[in-house]
Amino acid sequence: MDTTIASPLLIDQNLPLDKLLRSASAADLAALADIITDTGRGRVSLADATKKIILQKKRQNSLYTIAPVLSAEICAFGGNTVMNVFRQKKSLAYSVVALDVAKRLGAKVGKAAEIVEIEREIIKKILTNSLKNIKEDEVGALLDINKLNVDREQVNRLLRQGKTEDAASLLIHSCGPYAVSRMLNASQPTALNMVVKAGLPVFGKAIASRAPVLLNPVTAVISTAWMTYELSGPAYRVTVPAVIRVASIRLANIQLQTDQFRSELTKCL
Repeated sequence: MDTTIASPLLIDQNLPLDKLLRSASAADLAALADIITDTGRGRVSLADATKKIILQKKRQNSLYTIAPVLSAEICAFGGNTVMNVFRQKKSLAYSVVALDVAKRLGAKVGKAAEIVEIEREIIKKILTNSLKNIKEDEVGALLDINKLNVDREQVNRLLRQGKTEDAASLLIHSCGPYAVSRMLNASQPTALNMVVKAGLPVFGKAIASRAPVLLNPVTAVISTAWMTYELSGPAYRVTVPAVIRVASIRLANIQLQTDQFRSELTKCL
């Protein structure tokens, strides 16, 4: 069970976005490329030349070579104003973008919080919302689908007591960074694809009828968040799913750095 908690004294938990993306998996980078380019369709505020280079690198499986471009594009969408559609001269820092998304999702984050703290609160908020008003058999299904190793009775007991945040924290700490990251990554494509293809009316009916694709509550929460900001402004169509993806990338990266450090330390003993 991958439950190691990384020490901030051993590794860099707040890697700059471009550096973090250089070490991300091909699948993660492809997902970000799809978010930025609207799965190749392009966006009003995305330069055609930039779209072409992103799609080219995606086909070549070499998106890591343009990590600074991906980072810059995510940050350039970091606002939700009419002016942002036509691009301001200066992009926002990623920490500002992440903080804005956290606030929009209702995560409790202080203004002085570091990037890693902001992203962890985003993940916690998504899981907290996912666990609200679900039945015990649905909790079991969530754990089974995502192969999460956690005390189910303890999770259900916390939920019965109304301690949803505590239940979310238990999942994060018990299942570990890799498992939580996999769960978020597995839920996101399904969520975004359904919203894009179905649209709001069909999506609303799917939630009301508890369609099979949304039986995973994490998928439902991410879908709802994405649809909310799809309607409120074009910038959030990029920043909300992108920041969620980056948060899961960093979560796994921190654990990877920790594992590598421990491996090197073991060799020295």
